[in-house]
Amino acid sequence: MTPDVLRARVAAAYDRLGLPSWPPPRPEGVEPRDEEYSRVSDLHKYRVVHGRAGAWTEVLGALPGVVVERLGPVTAERRAFTRGVRIASPVPGTLPVVLLEQDAGPTEHGDGVDSLHVAVQDTAHLLDYGHPDCGCDACDLGSNDLLENIDDQILSVVAGPFAMLTAPRWTATWHPDGGSMDGGTGTAWDFDDAMRACRRLADGRDVRLPGSCTALVGRSWLEATH
Repeated sequence: MTPDVLRARVAAAYDRLGLPSWPPPRPEGVEPRDEEYSRVSDLHKYRVVHGRAGAWTEVLGALPGVVVERLGPVTAERRAFTRGVRIASPVPGTLPVVLLEQDAGPTEHGDGVDSLHVAVQDTAHLLDYGHPDCGCDACDLGSNDLLENIDDQILSVVAGPFAMLTAPRWTATWHPDGGSMDGGTGTAWDFDDAMRACRRLADGRDVRLPGSCTALVGRSWLEATH
């Protein structure tokens, strides 16, 4: 199976839900107005991310030997999530995907929108941004962009290889199409150091990591699946 086949199956499962879509609210190249940065027009329109999570759960859960574990309310990195699901492949060396959903409503920082976060292995290893990354009107780029970002993030783990480094002050992730580093200012390693280490780990080579840094490395789920 290829990542494109998996995308198509997810898109078909999602389309059956009949959820709304919306275009980018501004023409390409037009900057948001100042008031859009502090405005959230609809807390609940982002419920589409929960539908996308359900489509991914359905499609991945249908792969041979995959185990789907439903989670109740979850706290991860001091954030409260309404529900979650852990999806694990039987292919040796793969990393489970954890999808964490948060319903719109009051939070410690004000009213939050419906959102989805992706983690690997367990709830302690959240990837570096959620969906939507920000729910304000200024950051809204339309539903297609939002759903594509979810697909890209989940596929970065499922299609593999994937590597994640976690240290007390920074986190780095890498896959063949890109990588990112959150934090790291004033630490011994910079972005390039982290990416080199991740690539070596994905290749199965030994890497000497900084103290207190841990690594998660996963191969593709899609090997020997149909």
